[in-house]
Amino acid sequence: MKHKRILLALLLSGSALAAGTSELSLTTGLDYSTGDYGTSTTSEMWYVPITAKYETGRMTYKTTIPYLRVTNAVVGPDGDPIEGVDCAGTKTGLGDITASAGYNLLDGTTNGLLLDAVAKVKMPTAESKCLGNNKTDYALQVDAAKAFGAVTAFGTAGWKDMGDSDLRNPFYASLGISTKLGPTTTVGAAYDWRARLRSSRDPIREASLFLSQKLSDQWKLQVYGVKGFSDNSPDWGGGVMVGYTY
Repeated sequence: MKHKRILLALLLSGSALAAGTSELSLTTGLDYSTGDYGTSTTSEMWYVPITAKYETGRMTYKTTIPYLRVTNAVVGPDGDPIEGVDCAGTKTGLGDITASAGYNLLDGTTNGLLLDAVAKVKMPTAESKCLGNNKTDYALQVDAAKAFGAVTAFGTAGWKDMGDSDLRNPFYASLGISTKLGPTTTVGAAYDWRARLRSSRDPIREASLFLSQKLSDQWKLQVYGVKGFSDNSPDWGGGVMVGYTY
C-alpha cells in the first residue's frame, strides 16, 4: 500500500510536541512499482508525492498531493493498480489527494509507547479515470509504536469506507520493526495487508525493507524496497524519499 511504504519513517520519528510548539515538514521523492496485477500485461507506475505535515501539540494534520505516470493499469483506492483491471497505454497527471487529521493519545513518555488515532479522506481529484477511482473514500485507523531500547516495533490497524462504490469496505493492517544502527541511521522491515475489495480478488500482501538516514536537524532521507505476494500487490517496487522540517 503506497501510503504506507513511502511514509514508514514517520511513525518511528513521531511523538507529541511540547505544549505550545508547532512543526511543519515537507516530504517528496520518487516511487516505482511494476507487476501484472492479475492481467496478461505488465504494468508500471511512477509516483511522485508532495506531503505536507503540520504538528501542533497533540494534533497532526497531513495532506498528500500525488503526481502519477501509469502504464497499462488503473489506480485503486490505495494508490496501487487494481487487480484484473487494465487501462491501455500510459497516463500521466494528478492523482487522488489524501488529507488526514491525527490525535496523539500517548506520546511515548509512558513505557515508550506512541499511540495515534487518525481519520483520513481521499478526494476524487485524479485527472484521468486511470489515475484514481473517482470516489471519495474515508478511513479510520490507529497507529502505534513502542521502543525496546534501540529496537522499535510499530503497527497500524484501520478500516476504510469506500463511499459510493461497489467495492467492499476493507480492514487493513501493518506490522513492522526497526533498529538504530547509529544516532542518525535506522533500518527496518514492515508487512502490509488489506482485505479484498471484491470476493473474486486477492487481498493486498506486501513486505518492505527500508533505511532512514537523518542528514541534519532539518533533512531526512529514506530508501526502501517492496515485494508483493498477491495479484493485488506489485511484483516489486522501491523508492527514495526526502523530508525537510522547518
